[in-house]
Amino acid sequence: MILRMSLLLMLSGAALCQINTNENKPGGLSKPLPFKEYSFLIMDNPHQLYSMRQYNKNYLNTLRLVVRRSSERLGSLRTNILQYIGGLFLAPLTHEEGHRSVLTHLGIGSISKPYFNEKGAAYVMGVRDSDLINLRNNDLPNYIRLHTAGIESDYMLLDRIQTDFVFNKEDKKHLFIEHIFRQSQLIGYYATSMFPSMEPDIDEEPNELQRDIVGHDVYGAIRHLHRPAMEFYRYTRYDNLTKDEKEFVSRVGYRSLVNLVDPFIFRMFNCSFNDLLKVSMGMGYTMVPFGDFIEQKFWITIHDKTRLKLYVREYQNKEDWFLAGGIALHDYSLSDRLYLNTALHVWDQPVVLSFTDAQSEMGGALNTILKYVISREEDGQSDILSLDLGLLVKSAGFLPEELYLGDVVHYRFGTTVWF
Repeated sequence: MILRMSLLLMLSGAALCQINTNENKPGGLSKPLPFKEYSFLIMDNPHQLYSMRQYNKNYLNTLRLVVRRSSERLGSLRTNILQYIGGLFLAPLTHEEGHRSVLTHLGIGSISKPYFNEKGAAYVMGVRDSDLINLRNNDLPNYIRLHTAGIESDYMLLDRIQTDFVFNKEDKKHLFIEHIFRQSQLIGYYATSMFPSMEPDIDEEPNELQRDIVGHDVYGAIRHLHRPAMEFYRYTRYDNLTKDEKEFVSRVGYRSLVNLVDPFIFRMFNCSFNDLLKVSMGMGYTMVPFGDFIEQKFWITIHDKTRLKLYVREYQNKEDWFLAGGIALHDYSLSDRLYLNTALHVWDQPVVLSFTDAQSEMGGALNTILKYVISREEDGQSDILSLDLGLLVKSAGFLPEELYLGDVVHYRFGTTVWF
């Protein structure tokens, strides 16, 4: 019912756009800006190694910068060929770093081998069974997230690509190939899980330190959500699942298709009401430590200056639904040297992130970054550089790309370059 209502809402909105839109411009909704923005996080928490947020942000902005410069020097055709080849190596890199970041946050050492081996799989390895069993028995939400973190990373990269496109932070042609890889990887992982003939035929290695930490992400997460106390092993096969678990596999497979409601793909989800208001719509789906969620996303540009992203999210554990929502302000100019990015998130989630409990508790987070421009074009500089300081205040609960599931207050800093 929730899924049908969400799809109806998006399609109704798209139809309204077609009726009221004066102009649908390709390549984004905002007028081209004189500079493109490339932001990098130098330090995030946990700061032992790259966090998921830090890795995703730095990866995508580095990719954008390289593709843009390559297109200027080598031309679009050569750049596209190189990007297709590079994508085969880079897509599993960020996926495996998502898994690794959870282990690092939990203080568990691991080794990321993000390139396909002779079995056609990329691994995070170097973790003993005893460490994984201890995590499963004492911290099930983080153990489930250990399975889903790679797909979570793919999902958030796709969300960043959509936002950069809609707010005209990057040309569509520079994001097109990366979008193909991320959308295909996200939907493909979930949808192909419904077909056991497509699962990789891999046996657990004799040496536990040579094994992948979780094996098949989707099967492993679903099996442990339903039967967390069963006999421990890492590589779950479709035939190992019960009838209820196989039905859950179908649930995630079919729901993943809502990711195709994407303003990057379909112009019908981008609409402009004169030059005053521009709106894009999309939907998203992925798994979380206690089940999964469906969300409806709205990107709004007012007077080509105020850029807002809003979302309404419906979490579900085994049977019960929980609502969440948020609003984010992107690169709002407070002065000629000071820019604000801030986001407010509010959620209702099951107590202790339980897969079976119908009781819930409210939570929320405030995430703010201030960018202070320390060099400007007017100062004789060819580029514009800022110092970025961020603060996150969050209560207990799950927030995509944020590694801490409990209460946390932490800061981060980085830099942004415009040119």
